[in-house]
Amino acid sequence: MIRILMFLLGIVFFAFAITVFASFDSRITGEAFGYRFDGPSGLIIGGLIVLFVAAIYLTHKVKDILAIPAKIKAKDAATRRERGIAALTRGLEAAAAGDGEDAAHHARVARRNLDDVALTRLLTAQAAQLSGDMATAKESYSAMLAAPETEFIGLKGLYAQAMTSGDTAAAKSYAERAFRLRPNAAWAFQSVFDLGLERGAWNETREAVIGAQKNKVIDDARANRARAALLTADAYAAADQATAMSEAEAALKLAPDFTPASVLAARIAIDEGKTSKAAKLLEAGFTASAHPALIKLYDRLYKDETPEKRAHKLKKLAEKNPASDEAVLLKARAATLAEDWQGAVDALEAHVTKTATPAAFSLMAKAAAGLKGEAAAQIWYEHAAAAPRDPRPGADGTFHLTREGWARLIREYMDYARLSPPPIEEATAGVSTEEVRLLLAPPVVEESLDEIEEDSETSASETPAEDASKASPDHSADASSSGEEDDHVHDDEEAERAANAARGVS
Repeated sequence: MIRILMFLLGIVFFAFAITVFASFDSRITGEAFGYRFDGPSGLIIGGLIVLFVAAIYLTHKVKDILAIPAKIKAKDAATRRERGIAALTRGLEAAAAGDGEDAAHHARVARRNLDDVALTRLLTAQAAQLSGDMATAKESYSAMLAAPETEFIGLKGLYAQAMTSGDTAAAKSYAERAFRLRPNAAWAFQSVFDLGLERGAWNETREAVIGAQKNKVIDDARANRARAALLTADAYAAADQATAMSEAEAALKLAPDFTPASVLAARIAIDEGKTSKAAKLLEAGFTASAHPALIKLYDRLYKDETPEKRAHKLKKLAEKNPASDEAVLLKARAATLAEDWQGAVDALEAHVTKTATPAAFSLMAKAAAGLKGEAAAQIWYEHAAAAPRDPRPGADGTFHLTREGWARLIREYMDYARLSPPPIEEATAGVSTEEVRLLLAPPVVEESLDEIEEDSETSASETPAEDASKASPDHSADASSSGEEDDHVHDDEEAERAANAARGVS
């Protein structure tokens, strides 16, 4: 409808123009190029306008004719590019599906049809990898390093190849270069982090963590835990105590609950004679995270004090983290030092019904011996020997770990804020309340009147020396096992030795 209207308007305008030009009465006379002309002005002006329009039209057509070769070439290039992009797409799909032969075929088609070589290098490298042609793959990845837009992808490919071939030195170089190029790339950071832990390069790895934290690759909580663990690992390897102390204290500022740092800092303080500082470090560490290594060192800190003072100190430590299982053991240990045997039983009864640990059973054995005699302790030592050992790192009071051990601990603490993963099996259940009370009950002895008289006569005739010579070897062993040598709450080896002695095992 609009086209018809435009056509009609064009006819009206053209008729109007002819009428206007025809109405001109004047004439135009002139001479040009040796020719003289004379004619109506309307006709001459109209002719000039027609010639001008015709020139424009012809110029446009000539330009179109001249542009035909370029258009043909552009169309051919577009067709080739479409064909190349299609081949590239199918090739990437084949590579993702693991079809190396099909991926290589489409890579060749893409290279023939695409002028941008960078687009085809990745496909060529992946196809070569799938086909087992590592040399071609490496060549393609290496060529990608020359172009800024493909350098990062090339580095990732070369890193993967180096890791597959076991060339960790080259892998480290590629990962570090990629991390410098893209500090916000998660795979680059993780690669640098893993290789750093594998080599034991704690300080270098910590710098990588700081960079990743700045670029938001990992959150602040994980980064701070990783930095604290790496500082502590470096502190344990430090040659001088001043450096170790500085790094351990820096670690505690980042993660106050990291027990290895607390233990190392407190141990150095003890070596330097700074007892008060060591106590504060251990108390702060126990408040943040109750751990047997802290208790062992704290108990050893006051081993030369009177039993009353040691008991007071252990109670004070227990108050720092009263909800923990270790606090229960501390209270029981304090009670045994004060020879408050019933108090130790009261502290331990609920604990031993919940879980079975050598430390709790050993303390219960001491309490039973104090209440009922050494014979009553034997069964508790048996329970202590049968109970599972504490699986936590440092349960023996030290953190002398290998490089691989530190690497596992650093990863675990960074990701999960713990020193080790939970055990595969649940902890052994403790003894029932009824069994606890039964085991602590006085033994029932049934003897006839004649046996009692005979025993009394025999005992009257024996000398004290003969009594000593006839003492049970089991009881002697029990007495030695429950002496002051058993100074530490969580000494699993001591508990096992005591149990063996109770059984008469040498």
